[in-house]
Amino acid sequence: MSALRERLQRLRSGAVPGSAGAGAGARPAPDSVPDSGLAQDLTLAGRLHRADPARRRATTSREPDEQALAEQIGAEIVAPGVLLLERRQSLRRHHGRYRAAECVETLPTLYPRAPSDPAGWAFIDTETSGLAGGTGTWAFTCALGRIDGDDLLLRQWLLTRLDAEPAMLAAFADGLAGVELMVSYNGKSFDLPLLLTRFRLAGLHCRLEALGQLDLLHPVRRAFAARWPDCRLARVEQRLLGFRRAGDLPGAEAPAAWLDWLRRGDGGRLGAVLRHNRLDLISLAALVPALVQVERDPIAHDADLGALARHRIRLGDAPGALALLCSAQPLLVPAERFLLASLYRRRGDWEQARAVWERLAADNEPDALEALAKYHEHRSGDLQQALDLVRRLPPGLARDHRQQRLHRKLNTEPSSALLRLS
Repeated sequence: MSALRERLQRLRSGAVPGSAGAGAGARPAPDSVPDSGLAQDLTLAGRLHRADPARRRATTSREPDEQALAEQIGAEIVAPGVLLLERRQSLRRHHGRYRAAECVETLPTLYPRAPSDPAGWAFIDTETSGLAGGTGTWAFTCALGRIDGDDLLLRQWLLTRLDAEPAMLAAFADGLAGVELMVSYNGKSFDLPLLLTRFRLAGLHCRLEALGQLDLLHPVRRAFAARWPDCRLARVEQRLLGFRRAGDLPGAEAPAAWLDWLRRGDGGRLGAVLRHNRLDLISLAALVPALVQVERDPIAHDADLGALARHRIRLGDAPGALALLCSAQPLLVPAERFLLASLYRRRGDWEQARAVWERLAADNEPDALEALAKYHEHRSGDLQQALDLVRRLPPGLARDHRQQRLHRKLNTEPSSALLRLS
């Protein structure tokens, strides 16, 4: 270890190890000393400096200039440390296969309690200092998209100084005036709790909790969690909207872009962060009609039919769930077929339910074997058929209990054949 320390000391001092004809501590002659750049290259410190991009950027740090940043990204300073960027996009403009204008007619289908006036809706997204949540996470960009005539009005508040957070949150709260419904992507689990935390820490009142919440991540997961590798918004854009971003700054780089500004006055990537954020808002508006189309024609979108049917049942629409599964019978997996049989049974259509159970029992599906055994035991009275089905169930206490009960019934009750003859 001592030899290593000595070598590091020689490197830091500028000595060139391994020089021909030089001793261990030899230095180059004065007339052969390299220029400062080459000397730095020959030292360990120089090599570390070149290997660390953060150190290189630190040498070009400057005092943050809010006015220059505002001019650079096309924003205005609305309070010290707070910039506001406003953009408009026509609702009729296509965003992949869909247009934001289509959300006006379709959003009430996804959220029946939606205000009748679209001016009361707001699409919301944030950019944060990280994804961990809690008091250590800052929302440095708060953005709203609101329908204003034939346009989608996009407003983004950017925090440029930490002590200006209360001012930014107050401006964002003012922007929520007239909003009754917030539309987000993972907003219920992330954006809303984070904003509520930041408002509380700033000592400000916030009406976010009183607003209706439509989190589009939930219907996406319902339809595609079992079909896609993940349900990130980028995948939704590609698979469902048919939209691919060109030259987009990945969302994961947004925190570093903001820290570049805070630490070094380098706002070079903040414009790209805000563009990424605007595309998120536009995607939210376009995603509404896309999800309604999935609900109407799930087969065409390769959606999870069972999950959609169960959701309709939870909403009290068992007839709708039955119609959905009936329309796709050839495509149903065993669990979805069993759900179909259960819906037939709930409706009192025992013959249809029995037919589905029999097809599943032919493949020894345990749930179908048990349901069919119950049917013959309690409805058809064919106890022997019920016992034959029970014997095909996987071993276990439930099978043994049912088998013993059927044996007792067969030994003490007239056979179903004699009942039919009488």
